[in-house]
Amino acid sequence: MEGRRTLPIPSWMSFGGSWAISPPGRARLRTQKIKKYDAYVAGCAGLDVVVCLKLVYDETQIPVEGDKLLLERAPVKLSDIDKNALEEAVRIKERAGGRVTAVTVVTGPYDEAVLNEAIAMGVDRAIVVRGLSGHNPAKTAKAVAEVLKGKEISYDLILCGEGSSDQYSCAFAPMLAEYLSIPVITFVGRLEVNGTTLRAERLLETGYEVVEVSLPAVVSVTSEINEPRIPSVLQIMKAGKREKIVISSEELDIAAPELIISEVKAYVKERMRRRIEGDIEAALNEILRVLEEKGVVP
Repeated sequence: MEGRRTLPIPSWMSFGGSWAISPPGRARLRTQKIKKYDAYVAGCAGLDVVVCLKLVYDETQIPVEGDKLLLERAPVKLSDIDKNALEEAVRIKERAGGRVTAVTVVTGPYDEAVLNEAIAMGVDRAIVVRGLSGHNPAKTAKAVAEVLKGKEISYDLILCGEGSSDQYSCAFAPMLAEYLSIPVITFVGRLEVNGTTLRAERLLETGYEVVEVSLPAVVSVTSEINEPRIPSVLQIMKAGKREKIVISSEELDIAAPELIISEVKAYVKERMRRRIEGDIEAALNEILRVLEEKGVVP
């Protein structure tokens, strides 16, 4: 991607002919033009931030029968940490100007009302890729890369959650960066953008690591980076009226390594339902014997 853009001076910034206006009028005109130019710069010189959103089944509300997940009866939600990525994208736009583009690749459940709620947080443009199925992060990453390259979507920074609420493979961000041939920083809990340089703090188990890269780059964020805002009902209603760009997967080259998930089962706890009676010493010895038999204690 090319470096930052150089903005042309708009013709309406000229003060030619304003000499005929009285001094107080010229001062007001100058103030108006400066405000208009500030808005023009904010709209044109800010960052183009792309945020990747995934819709998933709400794992806290999936009915279970035996070891079977009844997904058809589960509600849909925006993947939890994707909300943090979206919030960070909107905050960057609010600080530095620019535009937020949301890209959603539908590979499973889809609920437009949920997507509208996400758009209402501050998305300027939404792109929905339909026609894919399965849960292959490589294909999803390839689809997003193809959309950005094929549809000439400009980007300075691409944000996503560290992992999705359903799979949590944490593979999407590195794969997307590989397909776009740009740097990636994962597990980011804090980031700053200065010009074309991104400074990020990666959260590790034993501390944090500070990393700097030149934009454009892909960044996966953690839930610690911010507290997502809750849009108003009016904002959600307005978002629902905005047109989304829908792209069929048939228009894209989504060839990627295959991932086959043969079966997903609910975790079932099996209880022994055994009652141990007798005096306390004999009961404790029996409990220890059973725990050793099951391999709980050595």
